[in-house]
Amino acid sequence: MNSSYFHNCFYVRGKKVIETDEGKFFIVPKSRDKKKIFHYLEMKKFPFFLPVEIVNRNSYEIYRYVEDDTNIHDKAIDLVHILSLLHVKTTTYQEVVLDNVKKLYEDILNQLDILFQFYEKLVENIESHIYMSPDEYLFIRNSSLFYQNLEQSRHYLELWYQNKKQASKERIVFLHGKPCLDTFIDGNNPYFMEWDDSYRGYVSYDFLYFYKKNSLILEMQSLFQIYQSKYPFSDDEKYLFFCLILLDQKIEFTSNYYENTVLVQNRVSYAMKVKKFILEQDQKNQKANQEEFSE
Repeated sequence: MNSSYFHNCFYVRGKKVIETDEGKFFIVPKSRDKKKIFHYLEMKKFPFFLPVEIVNRNSYEIYRYVEDDTNIHDKAIDLVHILSLLHVKTTTYQEVVLDNVKKLYEDILNQLDILFQFYEKLVENIESHIYMSPDEYLFIRNSSLFYQNLEQSRHYLELWYQNKKQASKERIVFLHGKPCLDTFIDGNNPYFMEWDDSYRGYVSYDFLYFYKKNSLILEMQSLFQIYQSKYPFSDDEKYLFFCLILLDQKIEFTSNYYENTVLVQNRVSYAMKVKKFILEQDQKNQKANQEEFSE
């Protein structure tokens, strides 16, 4: 490619693509050497990563561009299948280290406390206004929903912590780190891109990222069931996943009422969708337990 002639450049999913006489290529900033990662995936017989064509030692990587015009719902199904395969092929078990469990528990608990205090102050501030702006009114109308989800998140955190304290072993997988529609290319041969944030950890985190990134445009119930049919979560993995999808980001108001209203509406939609998602999952679990008990 060094001697190829440059024709044009454009952007796809926020990534720069250049056209040359040798074809099209992604230009991606380099933040981590991924040779060891790709070698490990090859050893595990997981071929669904986009290999680097050229690596600039200091700043960027070049990948061959792959056309992807797949319907997003079909693409999401393929993503879930391949994500579950990554986890199946890289599963290991290790001793539970209670100090690490306690630290994660305290970190999440601290995040919950910060969000509770943030919303309490926000509600107090808005209610002190003589007149509420549309964005403030929308938030106040739905503030109880945010509080309920935070309380439920705390509930699942406690279930997770009690479960982990009684366990001797835990399951660890190799995580992509950012699995979502933007980092998955569904061409003739599907691939995940952007392995810069990959690491070994709890399996809950990959589907958590996928859920938070794409839940407003995808129907997650069926996608989660597809994933669970390939790689069922244990109780502690499910508790941690539920806890963290309920733990949403802060709603930071700016001086732009329109942007604030859109932001609040998106967070309300997310909160309602999460609440419904977990309710349906709990109902399915209860039904499965009743059927198992009746047998």
